[in-house]
Amino acid sequence: MKYIRFSSVATTFCFVLFFLHLTFSVADDIPALPAAENAVRPEPFEIKLSVNEVRLDVVVLDRKGDPITDLTASDFEVFQDNSRQKITSVVYVSNQSDVAVQSGAAGKDVLHTTVSPSLLSLKEEDVRRTILFIVDDFAMTFENGYYAKMALRNFVEKQMQPGDLVSILRTAYGNRALNMFHSDSREVLSRVNAMPSTMAPRPASRDIRNIGVNDETWIDFLIRRHENLISTVSYGLRALKDMPGRKIMIMMSPLSVHDFNPLMGNGVMGIHSYESVSRRFEPSYIRLADESLRTGVVVNLLDMDGLQNQTPLVYGLNPTGLGESVPGFRVQEALMYRLRKVVEEYIPEINPLPARTGGVSIINSNFFLDGISKEVESLMKGYYLISYVPPPDTFETSGKKDDYRRLKVSVNRGGASVHTRHGFFGRVENPAASDIPQNPLLAAIYSPFQSTDLTINVAAGYVKDAEAGYLVRSWIHLDPKDITIAETSDGGARLDLETLCVTSDINGKVQDTKSADFSLAISPENKSENLAWIQRHGVRFSMLLPVKKPGHYYVHVSIRDKGSDKVGSAYQFLEIPDIGKRDMALSNIFMITSGEDLQWMSSDVKKESSGGVFFPEFRGESVSPALRTYAFGDHLYLLGMLYNADLKSISRSEIEMQSLLYKDGVEFRRGESFAVTSESDKNPNGIPILQRIAIGSDMPPGDYVIQLFVTDKRNSKKNATQAIGFTVVEK
Repeated sequence: MKYIRFSSVATTFCFVLFFLHLTFSVADDIPALPAAENAVRPEPFEIKLSVNEVRLDVVVLDRKGDPITDLTASDFEVFQDNSRQKITSVVYVSNQSDVAVQSGAAGKDVLHTTVSPSLLSLKEEDVRRTILFIVDDFAMTFENGYYAKMALRNFVEKQMQPGDLVSILRTAYGNRALNMFHSDSREVLSRVNAMPSTMAPRPASRDIRNIGVNDETWIDFLIRRHENLISTVSYGLRALKDMPGRKIMIMMSPLSVHDFNPLMGNGVMGIHSYESVSRRFEPSYIRLADESLRTGVVVNLLDMDGLQNQTPLVYGLNPTGLGESVPGFRVQEALMYRLRKVVEEYIPEINPLPARTGGVSIINSNFFLDGISKEVESLMKGYYLISYVPPPDTFETSGKKDDYRRLKVSVNRGGASVHTRHGFFGRVENPAASDIPQNPLLAAIYSPFQSTDLTINVAAGYVKDAEAGYLVRSWIHLDPKDITIAETSDGGARLDLETLCVTSDINGKVQDTKSADFSLAISPENKSENLAWIQRHGVRFSMLLPVKKPGHYYVHVSIRDKGSDKVGSAYQFLEIPDIGKRDMALSNIFMITSGEDLQWMSSDVKKESSGGVFFPEFRGESVSPALRTYAFGDHLYLLGMLYNADLKSISRSEIEMQSLLYKDGVEFRRGESFAVTSESDKNPNGIPILQRIAIGSDMPPGDYVIQLFVTDKRNSKKNATQAIGFTVVEK
């Protein structure tokens, strides 16, 4: 490649160097619903409001709270403004994954029996449920925050399914565009574990202790709490608008911050002392409910206070409301029944989103012990999509305000409960294109799906260098079939690329941004040879970045071909453990095909990487580690580094490694265990792990994941694992 001239004009926006992350693509071409009354699964999902058709999502549960799935059009009645409507279509849509969720260990070993969905490259058409958690941590006490994190962890471990996309937004934290939706349970757990403790105030109780804030401060807090929650929900609805699958929003908020707090205000209950605060925001919640319908989102509310009767003794209140206070009286025992009734009746006034969108409000329950409660989980399993032709005047409004059209759906099945929308405003959707020009590279970075006009692959991972510390190496590959190579006036050729690299932490905080324009000029003398090399190997980049501390990071990349204006994007999630804690750890796994990619792990890269390196590669005949696409007969190596392994255990052959191969998410093959060996009696930089594998004829085309497990036979608690996905294609 002597005659290729590669020039780079780069601009760097300085933050602290860390890392990058990628995305996927969204298409929203909605076909008409079939007229058949029952179909298996229509694609894609849409709630529609127009003069020609209204579509509603309806969930029907039996007495036990389980979904009823065998209803037809004749079983339903739909009323708009108390007038019965003619149903034109009823389709049941199942959100249950086709792949059974497995848990536990396989036999007595430590091998996992499931594999991360993100390693299998979850595609848009495979998404069943898009779930957005709104964590109202601005209003949570320490106890509330503990319950919220418990519920989220249990959801991920017990209820998250293949085909789920999950995101978390917090009301006490600036929500960023890189707070992405995740299909990988590791990423969601990382987000959960990164949530800090919460310490919201509570109003002063009317007793001798007078613990809490005064009335004026409490009212100000309530106002700001509603403003934050409404803003976050609005942001979340915009994020969900173009997402696929069943769209569910789960609000996790303590009801003790609402106006019906029984331990505040004048008189016994003080329930309506500050009701004007909530009612001030009621129109905003109603508008959000209408927006939820138009974006196809069901909203549920989980009370993070848990069981009300678990609170300790509260002094200073007389439940009869007569005479002086009665110290030592158990307020919750005396008022629990009355309180529950008031709360149930009052919830739709302070937050009408669940009732108006077909969701539920879960109160007085320790649901967080198992996840997000059976009621909410049942609503997420499936739904009926019902269509009817609305009356001609449905979308004709009187005066300046839109008329609100009330809806009611009933079924003729005994004991059944119906969950659906409360109604909608009589206005037709009129989506207008944004007048603000958007940078296509930024749009690709921030999108929750991969942009695929250009095919980009990324392989990123960390290693621990003795002098430089944590380093992240990324291989980036651009498929040559998608790029434009233009002829030049001198008989040569050129291609022009614009690149953007963004590094972010687990909370979406951007750590570093690098953008660069690359112009590749190919001289006429060796044009045929060089073009043939590019067509065979693609356009390849490498990036090397120092990372100051362990944690969870993303590598984001987007590239635009200036000749065709096509854009592609890619990302990878990285989990860098704290090796200083001396726990055994395995670096990320790389798949390489030649020895030339081995050198960087053992070379001294401190000087060249101190400021971060991003450069093109035009050398050698090896396959880029970013591709991870192989065919029958290919031979490659799995490369990694093992840290903090006990050298005595290694010398005694007591540290073993085993591989587990999955195909399309199902266990395909287990490798034999073998002892990890080291040629050194010291362990300053870790022990290299190099395993040779061959793509055999018994491996049919498809998506695979290989997972490596390292265990110390003397101590089963000392183990480490990593996994990497790849694709097998026909020759």
